[in-house]
Amino acid sequence: MKRILSNLFAEQVNRLNNCFTELNSSAKSEPVFGYIHLLDRGNAIFITDERKPYLVSIEFTAFYKLKTGDRVQACTSFSPACNNYVVEQIVEVNHVAYDEAPVVKADTSFNLGGRKVDLGTSVLIPVDDNLDIANKVAKIQQALPENTVPVFLSFDGRKTNFNFEHSCFTKPDYTTREKLMACLLTFFECKQQADIGKDVVLIIDSLDKMFNVFNGCMQAAGTIDPNLFSAAAVIDFENIVCTSGNLKAGGSLTIIGLHRAGTTPQQLQITDRLHQILDQVITLK
Repeated sequence: MKRILSNLFAEQVNRLNNCFTELNSSAKSEPVFGYIHLLDRGNAIFITDERKPYLVSIEFTAFYKLKTGDRVQACTSFSPACNNYVVEQIVEVNHVAYDEAPVVKADTSFNLGGRKVDLGTSVLIPVDDNLDIANKVAKIQQALPENTVPVFLSFDGRKTNFNFEHSCFTKPDYTTREKLMACLLTFFECKQQADIGKDVVLIIDSLDKMFNVFNGCMQAAGTIDPNLFSAAAVIDFENIVCTSGNLKAGGSLTIIGLHRAGTTPQQLQITDRLHQILDQVITLK
């Protein structure tokens, strides 16, 4: 009798598990919009406009020739096979127009602190404290040409009095992943505007915080020594910061990153790396 009841219980549990699996696998969402962010080895994530990430299979990436920054409309669902949320169907793809045939552009530049800054380049500006950040962002805003579109990205949730039409402030209660999603969405939106012919200037407060967000997500995803930097985070971060010059069609994307240097070994390493990868360093007084 006990064996019969045990078998019946086991069958019911298996049936419930199978029903749960079928329900999850069949629960396909309505199409949502977002951007593609390529990872290593052909994998990618689909970041919706609500900052939710979904895995994209290598097959989808290859078939649709997806690139970082592509604007996509897709359906998503939960996959029991990989125990994660994935893109189940791609409805529409709008490819970002970089790495294509070069287009002759006018050599446009502006003056910042006595230095010439070309549109489409990356600039690093050292800062001391919050007051210094406020003063330098105000000077940057005043120096920008009238036909540019300034976008402000802040990682500390600190509101400012700057009149930016386009801005993103990560909130203190955001998780590291939410901060990363907000960062990537802001970057992709800037690229999309540049892709349709606008000259966009992205001002980041600050690049060291942005790097720490990338590194924090990589550490959370694997067994990485918290005292070391993730090589994957470094590559991912630099791919984002350094691709402003890859826009060969449409407009331009200029990245101006503020950087508050520190004295710890990690902070010194970040400073050294930023000096290496950005086009120029400007001391704005």
